Parts: sequence; structure tokens; C-alpha cells
Amino acid sequence: MSAKRVEIDDGPVQSFSDSIRDVFAQVTRYPLEILEPNAQLEEDLGIDSVKLGEVFSVLRERYNLPEKPDIPREKLKTIAGIANALSLLLQGQEPSPAAVQRPQAPHVDGKGNGRASGPVSQASVSDLQANVRDVFAQVTRYPLEILEPNAQLEEDLGIDSVKLGEVYSVLRAKYALPENLDISREELKTIAGVTKALSRLLSPTQVTPQHAMEPAVGARPQSRLPQRPLPSRGLVEESFAGLTSDLKPFAGKIALVTGSGRGLGKDIACYLAELGAAVVVNSFHSRQQGIATVEEITAAGGSAIHTWGSVANPDHLKVIFDQIESTYGGLDFFVSNASNGMLARLQDITVEHWQKAFHTNVIGLHQCALMAAALMKKRGGGKIITMSSPASHGYVDYFGCMGAIKAAVESLTKSMAIELSVDNVQVNCVSPGPIYGSLLDRWPESERMIARWEKATVHERLCEARDVSHFVAYLLSDAVKLFAGSVLVMDGGISARWG
Repeated sequence: MSAKRVEIDDGPVQSFSDSIRDVFAQVTRYPLEILEPNAQLEEDLGIDSVKLGEVFSVLRERYNLPEKPDIPREKLKTIAGIANALSLLLQGQEPSPAAVQRPQAPHVDGKGNGRASGPVSQASVSDLQANVRDVFAQVTRYPLEILEPNAQLEEDLGIDSVKLGEVYSVLRAKYALPENLDISREELKTIAGVTKALSRLLSPTQVTPQHAMEPAVGARPQSRLPQRPLPSRGLVEESFAGLTSDLKPFAGKIALVTGSGRGLGKDIACYLAELGAAVVVNSFHSRQQGIATVEEITAAGGSAIHTWGSVANPDHLKVIFDQIESTYGGLDFFVSNASNGMLARLQDITVEHWQKAFHTNVIGLHQCALMAAALMKKRGGGKIITMSSPASHGYVDYFGCMGAIKAAVESLTKSMAIELSVDNVQVNCVSPGPIYGSLLDRWPESERMIARWEKATVHERLCEARDVSHFVAYLLSDAVKLFAGSVLVMDGGISARWG
């Protein structure tokens, strides 16, 4: 394509294609060197449809694009394809950043809620964003520096829909907003998006700096997840209770935990580091969170490195395991936590959903396990833990696809346990029930499902991430010798009761 020259944010002149890459870097926070123009956005870079929607939100505003640009699906798979499509779309007009926010006409939604007319100045929007961040900090108790305006509220910051509702309760009281807000789903995903939506709803006189805030009446800063104290000791600590306090059971061990930028994988990685292991943190879609996990481990005195990449991509895997070998020379533990799948009724599951789930959970596991076993062989053997779900053996709402995939994981675990045993590699599977956290909150009908699961347990509570981490560490310890190809269920008795 012919490269058009445009001014971006009053900066140096650059090609149109490069300016598109800059937007991707801005939204994803990926280094430019990773954003190869011809790389596949999802398979190679971990940029899913939600993140791509955010990119297009920025592009739409910057280049005055129509609400639904007519771009073929094939063009949306690479940065080069998108740049080429936008160049054609903008032919006949020189692409240039949108100069100012266009005035909004008065609007009334279907419920009769008015929306303020007239634009809010850019300076006022900056003040408004500062105020919105203050509210998020007040409700979530997060430090302001964590609350990046373009960070994904749920994926990057762990702020779920319940907590977002608390934030809106405060904002509604602060700005006298109507009960039903006319805000799109896309705008609810970042603080910047929320700010942009509020700038439409408020008049210029309402947007004033108010950084010092008192807690609003009715705001609930506590998460709805049960705040139970975690056990002071896990099984591994108990096993080594007689040792001196400065000797850690996994000192000298090297552990790879895939999908460990957030959630359960992060907790497992952090816990193994607490026990002395040097941990390889791997993340793909949550690259920044993977880096943050490494920083958290090292700040606590542990040892960790970050490896970015998808277990479903053979090229990524080669880089990941080459990095492990060059850094450590071998591997002792591999915890296969990376997962990708769709929670939906079977009628809503597509061929693409099946392919993505199988490539990550089964093919990715197989390829990782073979590479891990080769590095373990250099150290005289090692241990592999796979992750499944009791729902692989029965019906659970919205888990039809993932149940079948996890059943395949269990079958593969048994085969690997036999074939890899010749190199003294022990393979077992941990099958936890529902685990409190942001993933569980994203489950369709989560309120109903969580209440039903809690009632079915013998303890009237589900797993915490640290419960699972304790069990994983126990299976990795030297005390466990005779498990091979085992699928070990920990769901508080749900499967026993419903079986």
C-alpha cells in the first residue's frame, strides 16, 4: 500500500501504518518491537476481540471513522491488514486526528432519562478523569498508580461488575446522575471509557476538580467474595515443619507455571516462590500482569522471570523453553494452568471455540509437557501437574465445551504419566471445583451458580486459590512418590453429592 504521511499528536511525521502500530501499543501497552505488522493479532499476540474493539475506539476518534467501518473480517487479523483497510477507507481524505470533541445533541433514552448537551472541554475531561480515578481508588482501596486509565477493569485490575456497581453508586451520588445511565458496554471496560461516557452525561459546570472525597453513604468497599482467613500453613509447610525457618523445601528447584499472570496461576507461582522455587511466570493475554507478578515475587525476596507467549503457538513455545534452558539449564516442575475456552450453552459454541479450547488445553499441554520433560531429564526427572475440573464428568451449566476439553486433559494426563515415567517424570492432575475470584464472577448467572455450589459443599464454601496452591505444592514435594496419572478432586464434596 502507499504510505501516507500524517501528523500524530503533534509529534514527528510518520507513516500511516506506523501510526496504527502506535495506537495498538498505546491500548495494549505492548512494546513496539512485539507488534509485528504481519503477526496474527490473537494467535501470535494475544490481542482478542475485546482489546481490538478498544483499539478501534481510539482509531474511530482519531480518524473520524464511521461507527461501523466496512472492513472485511480477513483484514482484521493483522496490524498490516487493518492499516491497509483503513488507508483504502480513508482514500479521498487525508487521515488526520480528530481535532475536538463534536457537540452532542440532547438525548433521551427509552426510559426518559435526559443527557446533558454541549461539549465538555479537554481540560475539564482531564479533571473528570482524575475525579473518576479517585472514586475507583476510594471504593477498591487500590493505590492511584495502579489505576491506569486504559487498563481493563476486570482483566487487568480485577474490578468485577459488582465492584463497578459500587463505583457507580458513588458516582451517581456525586454527580446527581439518573438511575439508568446510557453507557455502552465497551465504555464500561476502562476508567478512560467511563470518563468519556460521563463527559457526555454531564454539563461543563458539573465537571470540577474534587480530589479530596469522603466515603459516600451506602458505598460498600468490601468485595462480595467471602473474606475468610487462609490456612496459616499448607501441607508442604507441615511436611517440613521440623526444618529450620530459613530452609525452604523447594530451594534450588525451577518451576514453570503457565497462565500465571493472574488468578489461580498467579497464586500458584507466588506460593511456589515463597517455598523457595525459582519460578518462570508465563502469560499471554495478560502480559502486563505477568510482569507485575514477577515484580511482586522479587519484591518479596523470591526469584522469578517472565516469559510471554501462547502455549497454543509452537513458535512461542520454542522461545519460552529456550529462555528457560538458557537461564536455568533445566526444569523441575511444570504446572499446566494456561486455559482458553468458552462458557456458553452448546448451541452458542462454534467450531472456532472448539479449536481454540483444544489447541490451548490439550495440544498446548502436550507440547509443553514434552519440552518440559526434556529439560527435566537433564536434572534426573521432575513433576508435571495438569489442571482439570470435576465438571468433566457430569453436566454443569455453560460448561459443555470446557467439560469435554477437560475430560481430554485427564485422559492425556494418564497417558503422559505412563510414557514419561521412563525419564522419572511424574504426571498427575488436580481437579478443583469452583474457585472464588474474578473468573468465577464472569460465569453466566454467577450469583445463582455460586449459591448453588456453596450449598452443595460440606463446608458451605468453595475453594480459595491458596487452597489449590497448597495441594499443588504438596504433589510437587518429595513426600509424594506413588501418585501417577491420578486425577485428584478437591471440590468440597460437590461431585460426591451430585454424583
